[in-house]
Amino acid sequence: MWNRQQVKEQAKQIMKRNYWKMFVVALIAGILSGDYVTVIQTVQDFVPDVVMPSMFSSILSFLSMGSIVGLLFSIFIGNVIVVGKSRYFIKNHDVNPELGEIFSGFKGNYLNVVKIMFLMNLKILLWIFLFIVPGIIKAYEYSMIPYLLAENPSLSASEAFSLSKQMTTGQKMDLFVLDLSFLGWYFLGFLCFGIGALFVQPYDVAAFTEVYLILKESVKKDECADIQSD
Repeated sequence: MWNRQQVKEQAKQIMKRNYWKMFVVALIAGILSGDYVTVIQTVQDFVPDVVMPSMFSSILSFLSMGSIVGLLFSIFIGNVIVVGKSRYFIKNHDVNPELGEIFSGFKGNYLNVVKIMFLMNLKILLWIFLFIVPGIIKAYEYSMIPYLLAENPSLSASEAFSLSKQMTTGQKMDLFVLDLSFLGWYFLGFLCFGIGALFVQPYDVAAFTEVYLILKESVKKDECADIQSD
C-alpha cells in the first residue's frame, strides 16, 4: 500500500519547492501547540538573552505553565493549531498554500474541533497512565484524526475515531518505523543546541502527511470530504 522510502521521497520533492514556508508553519505550530517548549527551554540554559529575546522567552514560559491557563490554552488554541497545520500540509501536497491555513481550524466548526481533539488527547493520556505500550499504540490509532478534521471539521467524534482506526489498522508498526527513521536526523539536530531539530520537522510532517493521503483512500471517499477552496 505504501512504503517508507516512497513517502519520504515524495516529502523531499515537496520540500524542494516550498521548504521555508513549510518550516515557518511547523515552527509556528510547534510553538503555539507547546511541542517546542521543552526543547527551547533547554536551549535557553545555554543561549544568551541576546539570542533568545526575553519577550519570546516569556511567551514560551506562559505556554508551558502547568496551570489552568496553560491547559486551557492547549485545549482551545494549541490543539486547533495542530489541525490547521495538518490542513496546510495536506494542501501543500498539490499547491503552495497560504501561511494562514494554520489558523483554519478556528473557522467553521471550531468547537467540534476543540471537542474531538480534547477527547483524542484525553484517551491517549488515560491509556498511557494504564499501560505505556498500549498508550503508544492508541496514539498511532488516533494519529489521523487531526488530518481528518482538517479536511472535514464537521465530523462527529465517533466518525473521526472510527475513520482513523480504519486507516491505521495494520499500519501502526509501519508508522512507528517511519517515525524511527527520523531519529538520526533529530539526533543531529539536537547536537546544535536543539535548534537543528526544528529544521527536520517539515520533512517529518510532510512524510506523515503523504501516508495520510494514501491511507485515506482505504476509507469511503464521501467520509473524507475534499478540502474546500476558500
